[in-house]
Amino acid sequence: MLSYMRKQSGSWMIKVLLFGVALSFVIGFGILPTLQDEEGAGLIVAEVGETRITRGEWNQAFENLVEVYRRVYQDRFSEEMIKQMRLRETALDNLINKVLQLDEAARLGLQVSDEELRARIRSLPYFQQDGRFAKQKYLRLLQMNRLTPGDFERQQREEMLVDAFQNFVRGTVKVSEQELWNSYVLDKEQVRLEALVVTPAAFEQTVEVSEEALREYFGRNAQAFLTPEKVKVAYVQVVPEAYREQVKVYTGDIEEYYDTHIEEFSTPEDLRMRHILLRLQPGAEESVRMEKRKILEEVLERVNAGEDFGELAKIFSEDTGSQKAGGDLGYVKRGKLVPEVEKVAFSLKPGEISDIVSSAFGLHLIKVEDYRASSVEPLEDVKEKIRGTLTEEKGWRMARRKAEEFSWDVKEKGAFPGVGSSQADLTVKETDFFARQDTIGDLGKEPSFAQAAFVLEPGEVSEVVRGEKGYYLLSLIERKAPETPPFADVRDRVEERFRREESTKLARQKAEEILEAAESGTPVDTLAEQEGVQKIDTGLVNRLRRFIPRIGASEEILEAAFLLTESSPWSKEVFEVNGKFYAIRFMERVEPDRQAFQAEKAELRTQEVTKKAQDVYRQWLAELREQQQVKVGGVGT
Repeated sequence: MLSYMRKQSGSWMIKVLLFGVALSFVIGFGILPTLQDEEGAGLIVAEVGETRITRGEWNQAFENLVEVYRRVYQDRFSEEMIKQMRLRETALDNLINKVLQLDEAARLGLQVSDEELRARIRSLPYFQQDGRFAKQKYLRLLQMNRLTPGDFERQQREEMLVDAFQNFVRGTVKVSEQELWNSYVLDKEQVRLEALVVTPAAFEQTVEVSEEALREYFGRNAQAFLTPEKVKVAYVQVVPEAYREQVKVYTGDIEEYYDTHIEEFSTPEDLRMRHILLRLQPGAEESVRMEKRKILEEVLERVNAGEDFGELAKIFSEDTGSQKAGGDLGYVKRGKLVPEVEKVAFSLKPGEISDIVSSAFGLHLIKVEDYRASSVEPLEDVKEKIRGTLTEEKGWRMARRKAEEFSWDVKEKGAFPGVGSSQADLTVKETDFFARQDTIGDLGKEPSFAQAAFVLEPGEVSEVVRGEKGYYLLSLIERKAPETPPFADVRDRVEERFRREESTKLARQKAEEILEAAESGTPVDTLAEQEGVQKIDTGLVNRLRRFIPRIGASEEILEAAFLLTESSPWSKEVFEVNGKFYAIRFMERVEPDRQAFQAEKAELRTQEVTKKAQDVYRQWLAELREQQQVKVGGVGT
């Protein structure tokens, strides 16, 4: 989701729709009550100081938010997702946060001049033609999206004020040298561990099993073997395919979609390149730099003499990611390379080879294989694709309207029609009993259908539900509670679970015995051989990476590992990770390098300031809410 937002962040229309959405990701209040949809648009749903937020404003913000998520998730988007992601609450959060920030920006004297506003709008690529702002295109696009210039310019000014406020907050954040070093140590300090591994599977066949023990175990753990809850429902299904022939897509619809989704049809400038990299550590001695430069000069002479660049890359390049491919990095867009390399690469023509280029990674030779200018697919080439997309979307909208009409009829009559009856060209069908994860008859797998079914009470009717294959309206006929099956029906499962649990107990016991022996001085190799267990070396482990090579993810082991020392190398307890037990021993510690810290300090400061600014920003908004006495719900008109 967030990757999509980043990719689409340049779209002005997405920005209009998402004004304030980013705040909810950062601040995440998400605790506001849901108000009933039938309340009037003029109702005041929240007060922020002197500013009132109406039901109509909230509805519009909610609909915009839903539309954005619908574009992101497409067919996977459902009514259930709206509830799970609390989009209605988030929409109101965003409106409140916007008012708080605009008020605070005004209090701080932050302003956006008319000239700054004009410059921003003129810079938006969607209003440009042949590299220049086109007023008629600007007005046409706004009209297509039901925005007046005044409304759009007000939104842009407010967005710029919020940006200015956020930059002001960021400017108040300071990070000390000691804070930077502490953060660097957390990130860079490493330890190497050795571990003895005890696997429960080795003990499964030694577990003693009797019918009496199994029956006693079944009696104590009957809940683990219950049959799943099942339901039977009556339903109608409305499929979009039934309405596609009625869909009319006009030329204007296609042009509007093309203009407002131009990113889908745009290909940015890129090039295909190879490089030969000789790495240099930060702060490397000048003699080392000169030695590597001399090697690369000799390689360049060989390339210029006619030797194959790719073959030389396989021999000399120290970039392990591309070396085997002859230095081939594939097609690379602007902004994806370090600045020094990008500047040179995009200045070369296909087939040309650079002089030696220096970057933070070391010394490079660059060869450009191909170049592709930025381009936009002509409307004529994509109009049929757009027609198909719009037909699909309109078919779904018509299906939803049909389902909602059926829903209204049911609410008016107060009862769901009988199975087999027809109403408004829709036939009521009935499922067999099914569990939450089951395939549902002819419908197959329909997760949103199942989710809706299991929250209903007998006779209750659902809201309209969007599934993978269409829209549904459901009514619960009957629910079967989970039941305890006869022992004979699940005996094999009982024995399997019994053996697994008992072998896990034996494995833990053995691991604790091994750890005790190791702490008493028994050599590791002797223990591994005597007990028939595996000894592993994790290599260097970083505390922030969470994943430990050859073991897996374990915060408990990482926390213990960085407290171990040469004088006290063994952990005080055994650790269970992914069903295996580990006794761990400290082997080596690698301290962060002060010179490397100095070289990376500027970038680290930027990262730390960003993280700290988010915390300050969150706290600032929380305090503003208290100061402004934000009122939500139950506010009079």
